[in-house]
Amino acid sequence: MEEQKQFEIQGGSLEKSLNGETPLDLKALAKEAWDLSKNTKTAVLHGVLLLFFIAIVFAWVLQSIFGITDLSIVPPRMMISLKVAGIIVTTPIIATMFLLGISHSVGIKPRFLSILKNVMGSVLVILLALLLAAMSDVGSLLGSQVSVLLGVAVLFYINLATGFSIMLLVEKRLAPSQCVIQSFKVFHKYWMPLSIFYIVYYCCLILGALSLGFAYIWIIPFFINMKGILYRELFGVKVRSVKNQSNSDETVFHA
Repeated sequence: MEEQKQFEIQGGSLEKSLNGETPLDLKALAKEAWDLSKNTKTAVLHGVLLLFFIAIVFAWVLQSIFGITDLSIVPPRMMISLKVAGIIVTTPIIATMFLLGISHSVGIKPRFLSILKNVMGSVLVILLALLLAAMSDVGSLLGSQVSVLLGVAVLFYINLATGFSIMLLVEKRLAPSQCVIQSFKVFHKYWMPLSIFYIVYYCCLILGALSLGFAYIWIIPFFINMKGILYRELFGVKVRSVKNQSNSDETVFHA
């Protein structure tokens, strides 16, 4: 039985966003993300639990093998090595969670492990994450030469402005440099609503800690889905429509 495959874009487009033509109603998008999280948080929480497990393993290795119980006494070279190792191990998981958010935003609910298997084979994802970390560290270091407050501000700005870089790499498969550039450009067009979104999220993380982390069961899936929806609206999501002669249309996420 023959199938006709075609691609379509759901949501906005990069061209419109670069021209500032994409409307962002944070209240409406947040409501959509919250409603979406009710039925999709399990897949996202798989990634959270995996990251938590990795953190425990890292802590055990530091204490049991290296005898380190206080990170403040770790030599600078070893700290850099630990950070690089952490990025290499955790980036595929974080990229998978971002792809889940993008998938959920277009009505598709893939399995966490099925996406993780594909993402783990991408060296570019890890290289991009290392580049972003280096940009943040260098920018923060240069800013802190003037004042500590400026260093923190530069770090915060770079993290926000490059927030869509990994998503652009895994969904649109742009070159790493283009992912960073396009993320910067779109952020500058929508810096106010995007900054509000991130600030509210960070505040929720701080407040969530007061619940001993229990509130993260809702906060993190909401953030992942909200970011996926923002990505859909600002960049558009390419999906594959499979038209079967005897079945109704089925939309398949393409990444």
